[in-house]
Amino acid sequence: MKLNMKSPIAFFAFNRPYHTNETLKSLCMNPESKQTDLYAFIDGPRKTSEIQLIDNVEKIIKSFENKFKSVTVFRSKVNQSGAINQKRGISKVLSEYDSVISLEDDIYVSKHFLSYMNNALKIYKSEKKVWHINGFNYPVKFDGNFECFFMRSMQCWGWATWKDRWERFTEDPLSSDPYNLMAIFNKNMIKEFDLGLRKSVFWSQVDDNARGKLNNTWDIFWYGFIFLNKGLCLTPRVSMTRNIGHDGSGVHSIFDKDYLYSELSKKNINNFPNIIEENIYCLNKIRLYLNKKNRIIYRLLRKIFIIYKHLSKKI
Repeated sequence: MKLNMKSPIAFFAFNRPYHTNETLKSLCMNPESKQTDLYAFIDGPRKTSEIQLIDNVEKIIKSFENKFKSVTVFRSKVNQSGAINQKRGISKVLSEYDSVISLEDDIYVSKHFLSYMNNALKIYKSEKKVWHINGFNYPVKFDGNFECFFMRSMQCWGWATWKDRWERFTEDPLSSDPYNLMAIFNKNMIKEFDLGLRKSVFWSQVDDNARGKLNNTWDIFWYGFIFLNKGLCLTPRVSMTRNIGHDGSGVHSIFDKDYLYSELSKKNINNFPNIIEENIYCLNKIRLYLNKKNRIIYRLLRKIFIIYKHLSKKI
């Protein structure tokens, strides 16, 4: 097991040179980057036309070699899909380290992102009720002077965890089977899993995996495993990350100005909660935001954009 003062980064990329470059530039604004090992996992092409894009992604990643303690690139010859690429990449890094910071190629980060992640990983390492460190938070305005809080919901737009928690998830042969979750969860559990929202945001992803609408996405199962173990996720009051893939370029994301232009934290987090329990006030505020965001008119606009995006590719 390697000893490192700073947690390593597992960086996941595919076929977007511009987004990869923007994400890595933002990471380099963090003073800790020079002390951080970066492991890049590039997925393979789905079609021949993507090879040049992936070549350029690899060149861009390697051009940042002097900005990190080390840069190691793993490039797949075949397309594994984002889920498999990420699960295997995280497990590979955690085979050598006690913790990992995970980042995709379209997640622009605050200059305080690495400080927040490394401090949280150290502070809560022995707190087994804490499973996951969220880098992202919804663009919600909160009252009070707290800097971060605990909630049940896992966010995967820049996050971190520990080897022992992750191995419990990956070593359980039923952890990523939607039918296993569907057999365990009752109506009340599903409601809690969905944060009490009027329309399902999270459980619908389990259902879509079972129906084949989603191809075994890893993140909803990680959340499900955390939830079943009554785990909590540390979350910044103001988001430490912004999803620039919501410009419509992502495989699983469409244009969304709320996320594409959301506020990014300009302050470092120094005060971490001592009491390990869910912040109901913050949960309620997030519930109100998501209920408003998922109104019928907004969902209709999303569907129109998805149809347009699909037709554009065919043309």
